[in-house]
Amino acid sequence: MINNFSEYFENQHDIFLEDISYSRLGTDVVADCSLNCTDNINAQVIENQGIKLVVTRALEFEPTSIFSMKIAFGANLYFKEDKIKAFDWSEINLAEEFRENGDFIINELMSRITLMIAQITASFGQVPLILPPLIPTNDRKDK
Repeated sequence: MINNFSEYFENQHDIFLEDISYSRLGTDVVADCSLNCTDNINAQVIENQGIKLVVTRALEFEPTSIFSMKIAFGANLYFKEDKIKAFDWSEINLAEEFRENGDFIINELMSRITLMIAQITASFGQVPLILPPLIPTNDRKDK
């Protein structure tokens, strides 16, 4: 893992909505169902510039009912001039690096995803679904 990962990037970055989908699956509420929440991180090196990071959260009920949803927000992060050649960035597992040490940007993207989920689920007249804006990491412990 890279120590002080945030120091390799400029403070300014671009944030964007990458993808969003919502499907209402039925009006019947199933008494016993569970919500599956799947998070995914994708990071690509933009040659001699920086990294394109996309965080996706998908929600589905089991058994399939109520709705399914997927929201992805992304960020373009730009390398500091003196840090571009610090590593062979294409050889690093960037998704894992951001999952473990990317709180400086992951928190911002997950906050936007959480807000969007709450707004969409509130739009059909129910209490909004508010999920923690976190991606589980190896160092976080359940309390």
